[in-house]
Amino acid sequence: MTDVIAYTKYGKIRGDYFDGVYRFLGVKYAKAPVGELRFQPPVEPDVNPLLVDAKQYAYKCYQTDTPRIEVPEVANSPYNMANQLIVTGNMEMGKGPQTEDCLALNIWTPDLTQGTNLPVMVWCHGGGNVAGTAECPHQDGFNMAKKNGVVMVTFSHRLNLFGYMDLKYLGIEKYKNSVNVGNLDMVAVLKWVRDNIQWFGGDPNNVTIFGESGGGGKVCQLLGMPAAKGLFHKAIVQSGGFQATTPDANIDDTKAFLEELKITEDNIDELETIPPEDLIKAMRAVNARRENGNYLNFPVVMDGEVIKYDPFDGAEGSEFCKDIPLIICYTKQDMALLALFNPEIFELDEKTLPEKLMASGYSAEQADTIIKTYTDMLDKPVEPRDIFIALMNDQHQLKFVDDVSKTKDGKGGANFYNCVFAFESPDPIQKAVHGTDVPFFFDNAYLAPCLYTAANKAAAFSVSDTCGSSWAAFARTGNPTGRSMPEWKPYDQTTRYTMVFKAESELVSDYHKAGREIVSNMVGNLPGFGRNKKEEE
Repeated sequence: MTDVIAYTKYGKIRGDYFDGVYRFLGVKYAKAPVGELRFQPPVEPDVNPLLVDAKQYAYKCYQTDTPRIEVPEVANSPYNMANQLIVTGNMEMGKGPQTEDCLALNIWTPDLTQGTNLPVMVWCHGGGNVAGTAECPHQDGFNMAKKNGVVMVTFSHRLNLFGYMDLKYLGIEKYKNSVNVGNLDMVAVLKWVRDNIQWFGGDPNNVTIFGESGGGGKVCQLLGMPAAKGLFHKAIVQSGGFQATTPDANIDDTKAFLEELKITEDNIDELETIPPEDLIKAMRAVNARRENGNYLNFPVVMDGEVIKYDPFDGAEGSEFCKDIPLIICYTKQDMALLALFNPEIFELDEKTLPEKLMASGYSAEQADTIIKTYTDMLDKPVEPRDIFIALMNDQHQLKFVDDVSKTKDGKGGANFYNCVFAFESPDPIQKAVHGTDVPFFFDNAYLAPCLYTAANKAAAFSVSDTCGSSWAAFARTGNPTGRSMPEWKPYDQTTRYTMVFKAESELVSDYHKAGREIVSNMVGNLPGFGRNKKEEE
């Protein structure tokens, strides 16, 4: 590697050059949110007269994993062991060095010439806003920069209690802007890109945001944030949706957390001095007494200021972002992730499947219809678990896509596209589970060897090339037709075109039509990512 220097409005930074790509890691986009800046909106960094090294990632934000994954019967199940093998290199949630001084971004670019005006892609990492990081191997931007000619930006931001504990309800002046500061960190990233990316060959007027899982949720939230308006121009949502609760849910979490810490309005200033690792311990202590579906997680809230709109409400929210070209993507067995948290789903048989469906709120007749429909529709052989997972997938993902389409049809906005990532891993149960698409859309299949075998390695690399080129094409022109794939047409209520990414990618009309009709007409209480509706005791 060769040292290389780039300019920013905050001073010069020194990164690396290797094989046609310039790389800068750990570039601070805001001051460290510590002490008096803890729980406050991000503050712009000072100009630094010194040359600053940008050669290693910043540590990730202090975090936990999803509490359910720490429950012994889940953590020790063979399904979790297999999942960890499949997605290793993707998020690595809750592990590794952690810090509050995490507000940093990373850049890969094929050209440092100002005025080159390359498309810019800004990645929002997953982890459900409680965990995750930008530093994972699958999210390395080298190939996207070198092969596809884009400027790739990834970033870390404040998570869980550090980014989303809502202290505004206390009525204390210093905390009046504490709500959703993790999302304000994202706006700070986009402002940094606007003000600096031209020195990295990027076009500040052609920025695409994309993210997977919780990162896909962040993309949806940014679509409804006035502060982010005009800072990005296209959006890609991978296995995510718009999730923002009422403030009450976050306030309940905050009250329980402060009670655990013995913090009241009289000693509230102690929140600025408690070591971050002790705050995480307190969060874990509360969750140890809670059940699945009601974990303390400090959800993103629809506060009317930071997040003002639901971008898919079919009304003012949809109008607010209608000119943003959008792709929504999910994986073929995405909701096997929820089965991972509920391992009994993987063990369903011909006797217990109808029982499970009826326990989920379907009548015996509906259960029979579901089983027959999915047995006919799915690839053979069909196992009982495949039927339940496919039903969850259509309920949570396919229906979301179709509902979004309904909010867009006839509004005269930008194009809306849909795709399903269907290249299956060697695992015979989880297959194309949640998260398996990430290395492919970064064109990084070579970094994910557990997602293919020697027999289909060439196919995996071909799909990886197609996926990466598709995302880059969308970032460049708004048309996502990439290499080695058919023309990708928009999704609407008439055609319902879906691109299916696999060894031989194909464009299909009304993907899983029979499943769409079932989830549109039958309502069940299937496992989900939201909270239980029951009141917490």
